[in-house]
Amino acid sequence: MNYFKSMTALILILLFTASVVLGQYKEDANQSGIGIPFFKLATHQQFEDDLEYTKLIVMTQFLYDDLTFIKQDTFGYFAEFELLVAVYDEEDNVILSQTLHKNVNVNEFAATNSRTEKVLQKTSMRIQPGKYQLFVKASDLNSDKSAQRKTGITIQDYTDKPINIGGVLFIKEAKFNDQGELIDFEPSFGNNFSVRSGSFYIYTDIYNESWPAEVRLRYILSPEKSGNEIDTTIRVTVKKNITSHLFKINKKLLKFNKYKLETIASSSDGTAKKVQPFSFFWTDVPSSEMDIKTALDQMVYFAPPDSLNKYREAPLEEQKKFFKRFWAEYDPDPNTAKNELKNEYFKRVNFSDQNFSIMGQQGWMTDRGRILIKFGFPDDIDRHPFEMGSKPYEIWRYYALRKTFLFEDMTGFGDYRLNPAFFEEEFK
Repeated sequence: MNYFKSMTALILILLFTASVVLGQYKEDANQSGIGIPFFKLATHQQFEDDLEYTKLIVMTQFLYDDLTFIKQDTFGYFAEFELLVAVYDEEDNVILSQTLHKNVNVNEFAATNSRTEKVLQKTSMRIQPGKYQLFVKASDLNSDKSAQRKTGITIQDYTDKPINIGGVLFIKEAKFNDQGELIDFEPSFGNNFSVRSGSFYIYTDIYNESWPAEVRLRYILSPEKSGNEIDTTIRVTVKKNITSHLFKINKKLLKFNKYKLETIASSSDGTAKKVQPFSFFWTDVPSSEMDIKTALDQMVYFAPPDSLNKYREAPLEEQKKFFKRFWAEYDPDPNTAKNELKNEYFKRVNFSDQNFSIMGQQGWMTDRGRILIKFGFPDDIDRHPFEMGSKPYEIWRYYALRKTFLFEDMTGFGDYRLNPAFFEEEFK
C-alpha cells in the first residue's frame, strides 16, 4: 500500500513540474509551486587579468510557472521578483552582496503557466581565493513568498602553478558579436542536456605564466563505461596571462548517457588538467542493451515493481517497447514533441548521480537521490558539515509540500543517510 501511495504522490509532483499542468490537478495548486519562486543555481569562475581576483559569475533560472503574474490594468500580465546574492566567509561574515530587481511582462495568460519559458539572471562579483558560502534568495514581490539556496564554493588561486585551467562551463546557447566574440550565453544547469540535436560549447580560461606562448588544449570526452568518443587537441597562441577558449561539440557525436570531460592544457610551463562530468537524460528510447537496462533500473521510484521485474530480463526489443509504451501512458501533453514528465524524471536521476554518488554507489540509489527524484529540488538546504559533537548533516525543506528531511553523514565521507525519525515523512 505504501508503494502505491508514494507512486501516486510522485505522479502528482512530476506532473506539477511538467510543461502543461492538467486541468484535473489544478485544485491542488498548493503543491504545484505556483507563487513560490523556485530557481536553478549555477556558478562559474573566470580568471581576472589583475592576477589577484577571480570573477565569480552567479547564474539563476526561473520558470514562468514558478512566478506569480498579476493582470495589469492596461495590457497583459506582469511578475516582479528580487534576487539577493551574498557571499559569506568561513567566519560567517558577509563579504559581498548584491540585490537585483526583475520585471517580467507577458501578453497572454497561458504564458504565465509556462514551464518552457524562463528568466535567466546573471551577475558577477570579484573575489579573492578562499573558501566561502554562497547564499541566494529569490523573493516574489507579487506573492510575498521566497525560495533560497546555499552552497559552498572554493575560489582557487590560479597563479600557484605556472599553467592552470579555470572553471569549465557548459553552454547550451551562445551569442557572438561580428568579430566572433562571445557576448552572451545560456548555461547548462547541472551539466545536463535533453536533446541530441544541435551543438553545445565548452568554455574555459587558461592561465599561462609566460607569454606569448603556444598552449595545447586537449579535450577528451569519454562515456562512463567505454573508450573515448572525442579526443581533440587544439593549439592556442596566448598573448597575455589569461586566455579564454570556446570549444564547440556536435551532440550527434555523443551516443551514451553519461560522460567525463577531461580538459588538459600544456605548454613549456607545464601541464594542467580539469575533469568534469556531464550527461544526457533519456528523451528517446535508449538504443543499447546497457542503456535500456540502466534506464529500467532507474525507473524503480515510479514504475510498478512487477512490470520492471518482468522486463528487466526480456529481450532488448521488448524492453524498448515497454519503455516507450510506459512513458507514453504518462505523457502529460501528447500534443507536444517532448514528454515533459519523462524528461523531468531522468533530469533528477542524472543530477543525483552527479552530486550524490559515494563509495561505488550511484547517486540515484542513495537516500538523498531517492528523495530528490521523488519530490524535486528542495526549497532550502541547511548544511552543517562541522558541528561539534555530531556527524555532518543536512536538512532539506520543501515548503510547498510541507516536508522536511534530515540526512546524516554516517562515515564522514559523504555517505548521507535519511535519519530514521524522518522515514514516515517520505510517505505522508
